[in-house]
Amino acid sequence: MKKSDKKRAILAGLALSVSLAVIFALYSGVAYSREPVTVDATYSEAYLQEGHFTAYGLFSNETIYKNGTSLEYYPSKITDAIVGSYKFSSDGASGSYEATLHVNYYVTSGKKKVYLVNDTELLARDTFTGSFEVPVELNFTEMDSRLKMVREGTGLYRAEREVYVLVKVMPSGQEPFTQDIRLNQDSSGMLYFSGADKEYKKVVRSVETTTNSLSFLGADVGVSTARTVFPAVALLFAIPPAGFVYAKREKKPKSRELTALKKYTVEGTPPEGKRVELSSPADLKRVFELVDRPVVHYRNGDADVYAIADGGTVYEYRAN
Repeated sequence: MKKSDKKRAILAGLALSVSLAVIFALYSGVAYSREPVTVDATYSEAYLQEGHFTAYGLFSNETIYKNGTSLEYYPSKITDAIVGSYKFSSDGASGSYEATLHVNYYVTSGKKKVYLVNDTELLARDTFTGSFEVPVELNFTEMDSRLKMVREGTGLYRAEREVYVLVKVMPSGQEPFTQDIRLNQDSSGMLYFSGADKEYKKVVRSVETTTNSLSFLGADVGVSTARTVFPAVALLFAIPPAGFVYAKREKKPKSRELTALKKYTVEGTPPEGKRVELSSPADLKRVFELVDRPVVHYRNGDADVYAIADGGTVYEYRAN
């Protein structure tokens, strides 16, 4: 192979290596711009449990409110009874339930309630499928009579009562459901319920994990793999051009004097004669101008030596 052909082959190989290094470096950048794995979470409703209490009042004075009127607030002075219905539902559910009416009588000691009598009435206990209803009646005439009895029987005339309906549902394959429907009385004497409506929604979280990939030469390469392989390959292809440039880098002339003498310099062997060592390129140039002889360049170990022979004397300058 001719020297020129060999040089062209080397340059072509180096160009290909540089191109491949750039391509793999670009793919490395794309790989690091994407996540190796994508996680998608979706939420779906597994089931819905609902409990609702509705009621109407029976009044001793029907001047304003007629019996059967449903109110948000009931005047305690004229309300003889509140009649209601509790309904629970959950699609596809089956299980058991229990509903109880609690009327507790107490006195307040500081901030603490001291209970005197706890009356509990079982309203319903049964099994169900899908839904069930429980009738509820709060008879205030009977409760007032009972409160009077407790006050007189204990001598604690500041005794009060608390009233609530407690529903416990045990559906098969679902979370237990408990609802506390409490009767309250504000400072103006109005009666109202808290906890009359309750909903519990069971939500199921589903996670789907996708391994991301890059298309490379018609094949899919995982992003995680690409992050490891592509930078390594890019570095591998970058080594030959970098090594070639480092090995073949041109050395800059040590001085302007050596540059000026370049066209008068020939490659040769060390001339014979007595050696006179010159200390600078300027000295070499002055000798050249005085003797008007060519400069012989040769290598001596790791040093570049420039020599001018004048008769039996050889003037030398070692560049490095």
